[in-house]
Amino acid sequence: MIRPRAFAGLALCAFLLGATWPVLAALPSVPARVVAGDAFAITQGSGALSINVSLASNLSASNWTVTVSPEILGLSVLQGDSVVVRGVDHDAFLRLEGASRVSGSMGGSQFGLAGEAFATRFGLVTGDTVTIVGAFVPRIAFVRITGVFRAESVANDELLVDFSMARFLTGLGHLNYHSIRVTTKDPAEMLRFLDRFQSSVHVSGPGIDPTDIHSDPPKDERLANVILRTGVGGAPRDYLTTALGEATTSVRVVAYGIAILIGVLVGFGVHATQARAFADRAPAVGVLRAVGASNGWLRRRLLLESLPFAVLAGLLGAASGFFAGIVLLRGLDLIVFGHQVPISFDLVTSALIVLVLVGISMASAVVLLREALRRRPTESIREAPATEPPQSLEAILRG
Repeated sequence: MIRPRAFAGLALCAFLLGATWPVLAALPSVPARVVAGDAFAITQGSGALSINVSLASNLSASNWTVTVSPEILGLSVLQGDSVVVRGVDHDAFLRLEGASRVSGSMGGSQFGLAGEAFATRFGLVTGDTVTIVGAFVPRIAFVRITGVFRAESVANDELLVDFSMARFLTGLGHLNYHSIRVTTKDPAEMLRFLDRFQSSVHVSGPGIDPTDIHSDPPKDERLANVILRTGVGGAPRDYLTTALGEATTSVRVVAYGIAILIGVLVGFGVHATQARAFADRAPAVGVLRAVGASNGWLRRRLLLESLPFAVLAGLLGAASGFFAGIVLLRGLDLIVFGHQVPISFDLVTSALIVLVLVGISMASAVVLLREALRRRPTESIREAPATEPPQSLEAILRG
């Protein structure tokens, strides 16, 4: 039996869920967005080396492809923060990302293109020079920012360099890439082509299940154990896909663990709020039982009275929390793998927040009523606050 005074408490609990759960739900998607984004990502399989110049050229020559972007991924550090330095063909990459020029030049054989968010975070402008360390080998390079671009994707948080610079920083062979991203009009034909081309690859992207072509499925073993162990062995050829899966799983475990903890705290908050409101109604329960109200009737009245308040509090609290979370996130700059966590309105997550709050509220109300039903009606009536005047039976039945 939720009184209006408890409404603010429920809305505050929903606000907490609305401000945190969308952020936590977005975290596990960050690793996949770095590698694939909204395109089809083709990465090395466990077989023969296949992500190379030859495959990229043949994909580009196919009439069913729209854009082919071979890429080299480098993880580095700049001013103490992790960053992604990506080797690209600037024309293909910027076209695939739908990026627009902010300042400087977008061309040239040697370039350093900074995403707008990247440039803002590190205080960079066109003409500045940054010092980048090797991603997988002990090397150091100086990259001049030749232009700044804007994109509505994770690329906005990255530094783009030419292939020669990327290969120097990563130690990758001069004919190889880490991944090839493709936009295509016919994904099925792309998979058939990769099969005919005898490519050992993993393919993922929108609308298709992750596919292994001439390759074993990616393993779940920790890459750190493989790389750091002594003796024969090293990183598997499909280490990028394996690392992507491991990173996603690790982030998901942490994010969902925090979400559950916050949900538990919200549950205690909802129960405490309703317990305080229900304490004022306990005498009314005693009177109704004394005049013959059944336990089932009391439960039905309880749910009918509580449900509208819980739903309304959940909707208002979740909506306000969601928008507050976006504002707070911009101020805090929550960065994961060198990228700001992207938050967008998710109807499923919003509905889940409302359902969780309503479910907790209903369960809490049932528990409180069950405790009240264990006492004699006369005991509940005697618990009426002395400061409140006694109510008539007619007023109680109308309430």
